Amino acid sequence: MSSTRIRELANLIQINTAKVDDWLQQHSLPTPSFDKDGPVDLQIDSHDIQQARVTAMEASLELNDLLVGPTMLLRPVLNGSALQAIYRFDIPSKVPLDGHVSFEELAKQCNLYEPDLRRLIRFAIVYHRVFQELDEGFVSHTAASRKLVEDPNSMAGVGAMFDEAIQAFDQTVNALETMKGPEPNKSGWNIANKTDLPIYEYHASRPALARRFAGAMATFTQGLGLSPKFLAEGYPWTSVTGGKGTVVDVGGSTGHISVALAQVAPGLRFIVQDLPEVINGTREPLPDSIASRVEFMEHDFFQEQPVKADIYLFRQIFHNWSDPYCIKILKAVIPALKPGARIVANDHLVPRPGEMSLLQERAVRDMDCIMLSLFNARDREEKDWVKIFEQADPRFTHIKVWMPEGASLAIVEAVWSG
Repeated sequence: MSSTRIRELANLIQINTAKVDDWLQQHSLPTPSFDKDGPVDLQIDSHDIQQARVTAMEASLELNDLLVGPTMLLRPVLNGSALQAIYRFDIPSKVPLDGHVSFEELAKQCNLYEPDLRRLIRFAIVYHRVFQELDEGFVSHTAASRKLVEDPNSMAGVGAMFDEAIQAFDQTVNALETMKGPEPNKSGWNIANKTDLPIYEYHASRPALARRFAGAMATFTQGLGLSPKFLAEGYPWTSVTGGKGTVVDVGGSTGHISVALAQVAPGLRFIVQDLPEVINGTREPLPDSIASRVEFMEHDFFQEQPVKADIYLFRQIFHNWSDPYCIKILKAVIPALKPGARIVANDHLVPRPGEMSLLQERAVRDMDCIMLSLFNARDREEKDWVKIFEQADPRFTHIKVWMPEGASLAIVEAVWSG
């Protein structure tokens, strides 16, 4: 019997899953499980084993799609009401971590009609692996629902996605049809929220929403390939600056990227810039070994850059903005630039079709469409990156774009020729 694609995929899954399982056992790490005490992170720090995991995941996706078939693929489950309810009524905190609770009691605590609560929880069980019903009529935790109790940022992520973003997705096509243009207040999110304010300005006057969004971003940036180590190891920090110099981390939030870079580039000084409400809020703790080399400064990146430095780092900044605003950000840096200074962007790179693996390309396409729905912004192909630098000023030269092995974010470099 000749081999078929579904048999090939099944074989790939078997071989690579065995590699992952063997590695976990050799390192005395728990096997993946949806049980309450199961691991929420596999803790794989081997590139080869991480690649085996990705290969098994991608083969599983393709095999599932082939077996589901084209007709059913046109009818995916897009109902987010179960997770929205779980967030809105804070259901995870009402389920005992070591025990269970009846649907009847849980409905009373949530002030909901019991049959409605029961149907939503059971939907979450079968589609999201959130909660389990080991004894009929009683709800207990899985690893996923336990994480929502123990990790506030994960709970914030559910809230931001299913209590806010889903509504923006629903209005994105209407925005494309009726609100044409590159402005950040012409998005599906704006229609859904009935506001002319861009999302950041809207959140700024609503502290609870702003905190939730910040928490969500913290958890969403912890995926595969997003570790700061890819930037730390993928860019020649010390050779570019001669081992010494200043890096301005523009829009650097709590400083976690500068902290990671300072530990691998001992001769560099880092200045983390962000808006006052960010800089004066919660910061990344600074280890004693680098505390003297990392400082924080209030700055709006649409305003003229006040610091002369060797490198200006923008991590996941440009993908939040349409091209005219990215050009405005770059123009604001120009007055501070000296010949040889570099702009380094660590950001998403949209591939040519089929250039990346299926799992990587899905993640990129997903993020690109999220940027459209929330910010009326976009992620960029290599030619798009080159174009915004050229349009900002022709004195940006030697523009290079590369993707460190295993990373989800590309590195874009432009040199100021003066």
